[in-house]
Amino acid sequence: MTSAQRIDYLKLDGALEAAGSNLRSGQHLVATKPSSFDPNRDVKPIIQRGERLIESALISMDTAQREMVALLTTVEGQKTAQINVDKMKYDFTLEAATLQEALATQCQQLLAACWDLGYETLFFDGVFIADEAGTQRAAAEFRNTFYDALVKIDGNTFSVTLPIAFQLKPDTIGQGRQIFSYENAHIFKDDKKALLAIELTLPQGSSSGLLSLRAIDLETQEIAAKRLVKITDLAQILGRAGEGSQGAELEDRIPAQVALRNQANTLERLSTLNSPYTFNVADGSDSTDGKVAATLLTHTLLGNSTLQLTDSDFIRRAYGESLNMPDTWIGQANAHLTLTETEETGSYQLSAQADGSERILQGGTFNLSYLD
Repeated sequence: MTSAQRIDYLKLDGALEAAGSNLRSGQHLVATKPSSFDPNRDVKPIIQRGERLIESALISMDTAQREMVALLTTVEGQKTAQINVDKMKYDFTLEAATLQEALATQCQQLLAACWDLGYETLFFDGVFIADEAGTQRAAAEFRNTFYDALVKIDGNTFSVTLPIAFQLKPDTIGQGRQIFSYENAHIFKDDKKALLAIELTLPQGSSSGLLSLRAIDLETQEIAAKRLVKITDLAQILGRAGEGSQGAELEDRIPAQVALRNQANTLERLSTLNSPYTFNVADGSDSTDGKVAATLLTHTLLGNSTLQLTDSDFIRRAYGESLNMPDTWIGQANAHLTLTETEETGSYQLSAQADGSERILQGGTFNLSYLD
């Protein structure tokens, strides 16, 4: 109920109370009888006045009641509409394009977002492909294509930079603020820095894939900016056009729409904690389909909530080969959002858990809709 509606409600409530008082007064007047002390008193005018008061009170009550019902109906409709908006605020339809169409526009938007956030140095260290074989660096032609596009957009800003011998420090577990080493680090030591994480994800047997562009803050590992688009010709570009199951044609296995139903308002509660957690998003499997789901969840949460999300999973997958003990990698997240696949295709259960806690909060259902 808005402030104006609340004022209207109080006015109508007051009108009903006044009408009720007048009705009782009128009924009292109508019941007037000659008294034994004044048997000749003419009570007819009093009764008539009471009747008029009753008639006026009933009209006022009917009018106020009708207006009250109309007001409450409007309020209830607005409440229902807002509930529906809240339910759907995490939903989105995935943008689709060819790689050539997406390259310039997505890179432009990513760099613009980084500049708006005050990042002075944006490290470009290659392009990565995630598929059933794991995460590996893309061929040099992909690297050069993206680098050329970024440098052209960067122009005279000179923010896009190549770090030399960029790798995770071998003994890091990811909880420090300086987890990477690179030979030209001294040049940028006072800059606000981010790593441009450019990742192409291709599920097995799929004609399409995801292009995810993210800027990872180098001190916090949090995702500062992101762009996500479905690449309709990714299998063809990667030379995978003949890799359908048992010789069958490739299918479009990238979801078209995403719906997150957060019935218990868990995500809103987590977003408003006095001491907010930093979350890592993970799926409950090692499949590329799970990786796609986690990427889509990360995208919708970054766009529709204030949760702090790290990209520690990508850092470990892309750069973990330099670690002395990869299995000890932790990252800076202190809580996790996990997707667990259900028996229904494209449906996942979302849960949240803080490090060191046995309590698991249910975060709702995450559903992916595919094109027919």
